Amino acid sequence: MSHFESIKEALEYIDHHLDEPMNYETLAEHFHFSPYYFHRMFAIIVGKTITVHIRDRRLMQACRQLSETDKSIIHIGMDHGYNSAQSFSRAFKDVYGLSPREYREQGLIPDMVTVDEMIKKFTNRLKGGIYVNPKIIKRDTLRIAGVSGDGNKTWEVWNTFEQLNKETPLKNKLSDHGYEIRLYDGDTSTVHVGFAVSEDPVDAPYTIYQIPSSKYASFDVYVANGYDSENNAMNEWVHSNQEGYSERTLGNSHYCVEFYDERFHGSEAGSIVEIWIPIEKKKEDI
Repeated sequence: MSHFESIKEALEYIDHHLDEPMNYETLAEHFHFSPYYFHRMFAIIVGKTITVHIRDRRLMQACRQLSETDKSIIHIGMDHGYNSAQSFSRAFKDVYGLSPREYREQGLIPDMVTVDEMIKKFTNRLKGGIYVNPKIIKRDTLRIAGVSGDGNKTWEVWNTFEQLNKETPLKNKLSDHGYEIRLYDGDTSTVHVGFAVSEDPVDAPYTIYQIPSSKYASFDVYVANGYDSENNAMNEWVHSNQEGYSERTLGNSHYCVEFYDERFHGSEAGSIVEIWIPIEKKKEDI
């Protein structure tokens, strides 16, 4: 059995057992792999850890219940492994940018990608391409506490931020997820890197960069494959998508957001960074 066939079976098994306790050790045993090998193979092909994939599929199933049933939010959360409304809402908002209540009130309808579609997507990625079918997400105003610098020296800017955070840890960061805001002004670019923070004040060494609430086209990019082909594919989607979206600017500047969560593992195979392109409906479509 090929690796893709094994992972396809695992994905189907997960979808049919979302209401049961699961982790990568029990799944590895079920499919007769060592836990380490199975976990690594899954992350390389799927682009996320087994734990994150299970969380995402459970939350997607929760979206269905929010849109298709009148079941209470706390009971939907408990059905999907959360022991309080607060923990369910926090996890839900981390992924969708909305609380479960807001998702239900807006009448949103989830699009649960099938296992066959996922396998097609992963196959295309591992061949060096990019599956140009981004997620359309919405994010509230982002306040990023960090440091800014030359866009051509991004690595140095990150090193400066990491050293600062070691010396003066941020007390009001919302998570350990990293953000990189990249702004373009003609041939020059600047970056602001750091953590998302609450409205509370931050220590003086940090600077705050705030970007407004927006919709984004979110692309998963495999770091080990480089960015050139992915950048071309993203630009092509922006200019030719069938959904009627165009790129949104910040004043007169083009910008994008790079989002680093638990799927990012430096330059390792399978390491993923999300790139968010701000979008809005084309003027003629409004």
